[in-house]
Amino acid sequence: MMRFFRSSSVLRERLSPKRLGRLSLLGLAALGGGMLAGCSSTPITYYVLAPQPGNVASPMQAMTLPPAIEVLTPSTTARLDRDGLLRVMSDSQDHMVPAAAWSEPLNEMVGHTLAANLTERLPGHVVFSQNDSVGVKAGAYLELSLTRFEQDKSGQAIIVGVMSAHRADAPASQARAVTVRWVSPQAVGTKPVDLVRVLAEGVGVLSDQAIQLLSSLPPVPTEKGATAL
Repeated sequence: MMRFFRSSSVLRERLSPKRLGRLSLLGLAALGGGMLAGCSSTPITYYVLAPQPGNVASPMQAMTLPPAIEVLTPSTTARLDRDGLLRVMSDSQDHMVPAAAWSEPLNEMVGHTLAANLTERLPGHVVFSQNDSVGVKAGAYLELSLTRFEQDKSGQAIIVGVMSAHRADAPASQARAVTVRWVSPQAVGTKPVDLVRVLAEGVGVLSDQAIQLLSSLPPVPTEKGATAL
C-alpha cells in the first residue's frame, strides 16, 4: 500500500496544474517552431526555355518548304518526364536541381520553343505547335524524340534524341530522320538559370538542324498541271 501511495503522489506531482502549464507552453512552442520551419522552406523557381535567334533561311531554301509546318509534341523517356531540372552526378545517379522546376511539361516546352525558333528562321511561313488552334493544314510535320536533356556528370549540358520530318500525305518512305546529339562547348555554371540558358541554346542548334531536315524532304508527287507544296 505504501508503494501505491508513493506512486500516486509522484503522479499527482508530475501532473500538477503548474507542470501541465509548462508542458502546454512547450508543446505550443514546438508546434510554432514546426510551422515556422515549414513557412521558411525554399520556394520553387519555375523556368522556361527562351527562343534563340538564328540565321534566316535563304530564299531558295524557304521555297522548298511548305507554307505551314506543324511541330508535333516531342516525346521523352520516363526519366525526363518530370517537373524538375535533371543532373547526372559522378555516381551515375540522377539528381534533381533543388528548388527548380520547368514551368510546363518538358516535352510541350521543347515543342513550343522549337516552333518559336522556326518562326524566326522562316519568315513568311506559318509554324505552330501541336494542339494550337490554327485554321490551316500543315504541309509538313516535324517530330522529336528525346532521350537526354540534362547536365551530364562532366558538367556540360547535353541533348540527345532522334528528329524526323515528313510531308503531309506523303508515303512513309519519303520521311527523313536523323540522330541529334548536342553537347555544350563548356561546363554549365552552378546556378539553375545557367543550365536553362545553355539548354535553350542547344534547342536553337536543333532548330537549325530541323530546317536542314525539312529542306531535304522530296517534293510530293503531283498530277500534271498541279504544283507541289
